[in-house]
Amino acid sequence: MADSWDDSEIVRRVAEAGLRGRGGAWFPTARKWQAVRAEARDPFAGAGRAPVVVANGAEGEPGSIKDRHVMTTRPGDLFAGLRLAARAVGASEAFVCLKGSFARAAEVLQAALDSEPPQGLAIGIRRGDDSYVGGEETALLESLEGKRAWPRPKPPLPHAAGLHGRPTLVQNVETLARVPAAVADPAAFRASEATLVSVWGHVRRPGVYEVRLGTPLVRIVEQDGGGAPEGLGMLFPAGPSGAPLRPGEAGAGLDPDALKGAGSSLGTASLLVLRASVCPVSVARSLAEFFEREACGQCPPCSVGSARLAGILRGLESGQGRAADLGFLAEAAGFMSGHGYCAHGRTGAAVVGALVERWRADVEAHIAAHGCPRPEARVDPFAEGSAERAAIEALA
Repeated sequence: MADSWDDSEIVRRVAEAGLRGRGGAWFPTARKWQAVRAEARDPFAGAGRAPVVVANGAEGEPGSIKDRHVMTTRPGDLFAGLRLAARAVGASEAFVCLKGSFARAAEVLQAALDSEPPQGLAIGIRRGDDSYVGGEETALLESLEGKRAWPRPKPPLPHAAGLHGRPTLVQNVETLARVPAAVADPAAFRASEATLVSVWGHVRRPGVYEVRLGTPLVRIVEQDGGGAPEGLGMLFPAGPSGAPLRPGEAGAGLDPDALKGAGSSLGTASLLVLRASVCPVSVARSLAEFFEREACGQCPPCSVGSARLAGILRGLESGQGRAADLGFLAEAAGFMSGHGYCAHGRTGAAVVGALVERWRADVEAHIAAHGCPRPEARVDPFAEGSAERAAIEALA
């Protein structure tokens, strides 16, 4: 049936289904497609502006393996969605971009392409930069062009000037894999919309789970993740990209709008569960060090500010904390906010700031005790190779 629909009908059905991007922003998919279509059909845009589609499979959110899960277990869904997206925007060329370390996913995708070459669409598999920021859509395009994976200044956005200046649709892998179901039956898709969740941290069963939007977070932790053996201390619905929630807020629904109302976000649904006994300051330090380590160095407010945040929190743990540090933390976060070519610095400032504010009593206890009152409770979940990350990454 899908083969009989023209491009405008495909876009209309995606809009009717209410499909939103699963790359973190939850932006309406049809609106992105419409923007690329408008640019591609602009009679004043000039030659050499043929549209192109880029599937973003360069997931780098700590704990997130859901895109690799799609690429290794459902490559057919991804390619079917990629073909529909290309038809909708008038593209005859597409790329699937992965991190350089995603060798297994690249092998599965290439084998699927070789066994059933697509008709009317040239698809290339590309492996590029392994950095976290390299997954940002404009940094991904820079890498695809053979350049350093640094985010571009905006505007223009990719729909207007993307890969080699062409109108470009950059869409997350999971989003594309959901397009066939959305197009086939928009009403059914909207009525029972689900998303993939990477559940990791201090749970019995870390893994990737298909979850209906609106499901309470605590139910996901208990029914899918098998529960937190030592009790629930804090929840990060979006890994490092959204503010953590207290145990009393775990009834919030898995929904981008509901979580925004709770002061957090859904992002790529990288749901980190931490036990009740963890030291919140050690979590804040681990989080700040992640943003410090992954800053690409292009924008000083981000690189300098993230280093400042991490340095203050390291001092609080080691016994060098002072009462003035609370003000210094807020000052550093303010310096990072509203600046930069991508959201890395702004997100780090917001999430670290929210954690410090919500667990302010623990920060003050560190200052008063001249160090961590419970050093045995320290954790480092966002570190490369941490026990929490290793357990979920082993499943990828």
